[in-house]
Amino acid sequence: MTWMRRFLLLIVLASVVAVGVPGCAPAPPPAPSTLTYRAAEDPPTLDPFRAGDDNSLVYIHLINDGLVEYVPGTVDVRPAVAESWTLSPDGLTYTFRLRRGVRFHNGREVTAQDVVYSLRRALTPGTHSSKATFLAMLKGAADFSAGRATDLPGVASPDPATIVCTLEYPYGSFLTILAGEAGSIVPHEVYDDPSQAYLKHPVGCGPYRFESWEPKVSLALSRFPDHWTKAPAGGIERILFRMIFDSTTALEEYKTGGVDFTQEIPPGQRQEVARSLPKDLHSGTRLSIFYVGFNHRASLFKDHPLLRRALLHAIDTEFIVRVLDEGKDTVASGVIPPGLLGHRPGGAPAYDPDLAARLLAEAGFPKGRGLPELTYVTNDTTGFRQIAERIQSDWARIGVKTALQMSDFAAFMKALEAFKTDTAAVYRFTWFADWPDPDSFVTAQFGTGGVGNYGLYSSAALDQLLDQGRREPDPAQRDALYRKADTMLMEDAALIPLYWYGQDVLLKPRFTGLKLSPLGVFGIPWEEVTAAP
Repeated sequence: MTWMRRFLLLIVLASVVAVGVPGCAPAPPPAPSTLTYRAAEDPPTLDPFRAGDDNSLVYIHLINDGLVEYVPGTVDVRPAVAESWTLSPDGLTYTFRLRRGVRFHNGREVTAQDVVYSLRRALTPGTHSSKATFLAMLKGAADFSAGRATDLPGVASPDPATIVCTLEYPYGSFLTILAGEAGSIVPHEVYDDPSQAYLKHPVGCGPYRFESWEPKVSLALSRFPDHWTKAPAGGIERILFRMIFDSTTALEEYKTGGVDFTQEIPPGQRQEVARSLPKDLHSGTRLSIFYVGFNHRASLFKDHPLLRRALLHAIDTEFIVRVLDEGKDTVASGVIPPGLLGHRPGGAPAYDPDLAARLLAEAGFPKGRGLPELTYVTNDTTGFRQIAERIQSDWARIGVKTALQMSDFAAFMKALEAFKTDTAAVYRFTWFADWPDPDSFVTAQFGTGGVGNYGLYSSAALDQLLDQGRREPDPAQRDALYRKADTMLMEDAALIPLYWYGQDVLLKPRFTGLKLSPLGVFGIPWEEVTAAP
């Protein structure tokens, strides 16, 4: 080859390299992966210490981190903002060592003093926190949360990387409380704002940071690039929550691609969805209970335990679970669900209308004569309405008349406050575990003054038993104590348990790595889910 030919060939090759060989050019960077998530409505609050509903907790658990967190898909605990911890032999003192380099979304590094500030804020009366009872085992918490003391000796930071939590008594589930929203770590410079701007623009140190919120339309979170875990390749970079109240509309949006995730299948469509979308449907159990509660302040219920038992045996719970809920849930035998200490397997109250009629007569109301009309209070969704109408029908068979009082959720919660008066009312209620412990169910809902005790049930014998259970360090002994408490509630017909929830969600198959949490959808670690293009 002559020098001229070599020269011309080099020019041609250089031109090819400059222009690029078809199919070999560097691919453009992929667009950020977005998960479009159906939310039923706006969150009532984005303050981690005020939130108690699923809708708020979904955002709060993504925006905030604590010293520890749940292992995905379980209720086991692993390190998070704390890289390690130790527990004293007497079970009273937890010492945490902070992970280095953890940052808030505003860029500031997290220190031990931020943890102290956050736990104090969760217990400060002016915060109007719903978490004070969660942390009641901390030394000095009772006086501090009641405003009787300004010192909280149960929380201290001897140096910028160490936090010491001291308890009044050993509490085996303390770490699981810190893994939830009560353990959220927030920056004081944001949450001391008297204008409470943090309610519209929260700041935490979690895997996602707040981006925008258009009320009644959407709320968006984006991946926090400086999160201590560092984002995995292919992870979800942005979550767009679309507010779609109606579950049927949400399902249609899912089918047509308007949303990638929905946590509610409309009543009567579960079997069809399982048949038509088998790769999208993910099912699991949840630590929860759905029940009918009594207004125990009302003399009608307080003075007539036989009436309560008559109403219990008159409800065909199997029909509600098998037909109305299409088998998603499990008939409940008591308050404490499977998977927790104190759970009593089997022995669900029998549906027996003949027994119910006899008990009603023994209570002094044969065939319902002399019994005032009961008011059944519920929020108005299709599923809750169907259950209310079925219970109304079941009670009518033994002569009990019931008026259904249905409203939106906000009005429903206000109606529960009216139970402080002598009102012959019953109510549907759902309770999900705040942390995986029987204390979260029995003490919260049926202990005197419990945060979820809307029916105002009170029993000195039960309170004493629950106090023993809370302070007992031995798991086997705790199990026995809470089983006894659950049995006591059922023997007194303090409530009518209907079912323990299952959970169904739909997720587009291009998203992989989903792990449902026994605590509910707010426990899903979306930062560990990957998305195909």
